[in-house]
Amino acid sequence: MDASTLAQIARLRLLVGFLGERSQFNWWPSAFFIASSSAFLSPTFTKTAFTAQYHGVKEAAARVHDEHIGVGKVYHLFRLPETVEHTLVGHLREPGFIDSVSVQLQDQEQALEGLATLATSHAACQEGPVLVGAIDELLAGKHLGLLAHYYRSAFIGNTKVYPYYAART
Repeated sequence: MDASTLAQIARLRLLVGFLGERSQFNWWPSAFFIASSSAFLSPTFTKTAFTAQYHGVKEAAARVHDEHIGVGKVYHLFRLPETVEHTLVGHLREPGFIDSVSVQLQDQEQALEGLATLATSHAACQEGPVLVGAIDELLAGKHLGLLAHYYRSAFIGNTKVYPYYAART
């Protein structure tokens, strides 16, 4: 998996995670990206507050996705193969990446615009769990634009979608 694909997955995960929080579209009951959260986390996680926010929203979103999709031979944006998860965490330590994505996590409009820039599809959006393809396709950089489109359409249309991938065959 190349660095560009990892950056897009991390950015997409953060944008969807932020938009799904309680103060935005309320898909999961977390509030890791509100202003007071950063102030609360910073004394404890002096250099890694952003990473702590990332992990918190990732876990909140993963639980909701798992409830709707199930756990087993499937993956989704918030639960990927373990080797990918470790690589993504390393990517979050890059200051340039954090600075660029933090701007889009300031408010709902900027985050939706961030999703729009990643979206490459105009396919009809279904509600609920949607099989997108095999996990190898996502790891090869395919379907990222479709994922962005699905999530953005669901947020705007006030529906909920849970795109998922079949395990390797």
